[in-house]
Amino acid sequence: MSLYFEWRKSCGCRVPCNCDAQPRAMEPRYYYNQSDEMLGIEADTPTQAIELKVKTHFPNEVVKLDAMIEAFILTENNPAYSFIVEFSLLRETTPLTSESFALINQFGQNDCEKTIINTTKIIWTDIIPLPGSYTYYLEVNHITLPNQNIASVEVQDRSLTAIAFPSTKQKPAIKE
Repeated sequence: MSLYFEWRKSCGCRVPCNCDAQPRAMEPRYYYNQSDEMLGIEADTPTQAIELKVKTHFPNEVVKLDAMIEAFILTENNPAYSFIVEFSLLRETTPLTSESFALINQFGQNDCEKTIINTTKIIWTDIIPLPGSYTYYLEVNHITLPNQNIASVEVQDRSLTAIAFPSTKQKPAIKE
């Protein structure tokens, strides 16, 4: 039988540190959310696929965002098909960027459903003007086209990660 003992300073560090001179609020912070549940996307209805809450401590903090989403598009038994699926990254209600996956006027085999699978990745750097809590969203929209012959649009695997970097121009608050 062995006993495990781990020495930690009051700041939580296991090794010598300078936490009194540089508080943890000055270190980068990592946030993430992920899901693998199937989610149906209704036509012309922007749908929130995943969200992530991020907290900033100083003005002008840089937040690096990485998003990934896998989409499944199922066609009807018609050889001709078209679709546009738009993926948008938002901070609260503010759009940051978007990426589209589209196949227009495609022609396939007769009397055969087709499944199209696509993985979209979005990378973005956001600068938050004021400290506070913010929510980022990854939104999906299946945009209707004439004669599209699409049976369904679904997303499954998706993730949203963020790293918040405090501004190097900020000075830590003095501990009392």
